[in-house]
Amino acid sequence: MRENSLAKRYAKGLIKTIKNEKEYIVVKKELEKFLKILNDNSELKAGLETLLFTKKQKKEMVNEINKKVMFHEKTFKFLMILMEENRMIFLDVIIQLLEELWFERNGVEKLKVLSAVKLSKKLEQKLIKNLEKSFNKKIVLEKEIDKSLIAGIKIQKGSIFYDFSIEGNLSKLKDSLLEEN
Repeated sequence: MRENSLAKRYAKGLIKTIKNEKEYIVVKKELEKFLKILNDNSELKAGLETLLFTKKQKKEMVNEINKKVMFHEKTFKFLMILMEENRMIFLDVIIQLLEELWFERNGVEKLKVLSAVKLSKKLEQKLIKNLEKSFNKKIVLEKEIDKSLIAGIKIQKGSIFYDFSIEGNLSKLKDSLLEEN
């Protein structure tokens, strides 16, 4: 738990330095790229995440990677901070937290939409417009096909589900009919 709160502090700190969405996208993608480099090279990963290498060696390695990749200034500085403070082991968790914190900072709500079939662009835009009106926030959808649905959609916000599927509507109808008896 302590590790997660520590990672969240670093993620929040990084988010505070980011000026706009374009910069956010660049920094996040570059951090993901750096993590992939680490995951593809177990020796490098072990060296940067542990005390196996000295800080000087770690700094040289991050500098060498930067020479090849040419990271955005904020990405590079953030990686150097993680390396300096021996927190590189939290990079994976930090990256996972970035989107949530970015959306939170910018008043964006991310909802998961489960549908029986792929939503058309027109239907997706209409759904977003209606959801933005209902939630009074900008909405970003994470779409997923759910083969168990016959028709309709389910919307997930955190642990809350809104069921607009045929099965859900029939269940509501059944419940209301049973209440009347």
